Amino acid sequence: MKHSDNSNPRIRQRLAVEAARIMSEESISDFHAAKCKAAKRLGITGEQNMPRNIEIELALKEYQAIFRAEQQTTELGSLRKTAVDIMSLLRDFLPRLVGPVLRGTADHYSAINIHLFTDSSQTLDWLLIEHHIPFTIDEREYHFNDGELKRYPLYLIEDEEAKVELTVFPEKGVRQAPKSPLDGKPIQRASIAEVQELLQQEVSVR
Repeated sequence: MKHSDNSNPRIRQRLAVEAARIMSEESISDFHAAKCKAAKRLGITGEQNMPRNIEIELALKEYQAIFRAEQQTTELGSLRKTAVDIMSLLRDFLPRLVGPVLRGTADHYSAINIHLFTDSSQTLDWLLIEHHIPFTIDEREYHFNDGELKRYPLYLIEDEEAKVELTVFPEKGVRQAPKSPLDGKPIQRASIAEVQELLQQEVSVR
């Protein structure tokens, strides 16, 4: 979202901070929903002052560092460990971790978002059924740099440990990442080895 010349940086920052607080305290993961709720709560109108998603994410990291540092670090580590377990199970589908669990803003309520790559999603069905993992199927939209909007199968898995969202791309999709809703750049993806490295870094810091 581009900001007009008459946007107010202070108001935009207030909205970003309030949206971040809402996301952390009220278990909201959708940036747009958090922005709208923050604007209503602060009595601010007008699209020109709405913060970018990336501004809210920065404010969220600051909020977590100040108010939930130890707890959020523990929750993030647990989610990343679960992500590695899931990615190991789905290794044949070239899994890539994306979203808050990768970027470091995940909380106990956050879903583990993983991209998979196969030209036969039925193979994924069989694997999940074989391992007695219940799932439902939906769709997720992604924008690409060429302006194209594409929809892909979204497998939703939820158990006591975590909520998991698996988006299934064709095999060639591993070479072209869609645009991130945060900043419009190619979405950040991480392999199993890269997520394991993040976990090792967390251990060395403690």
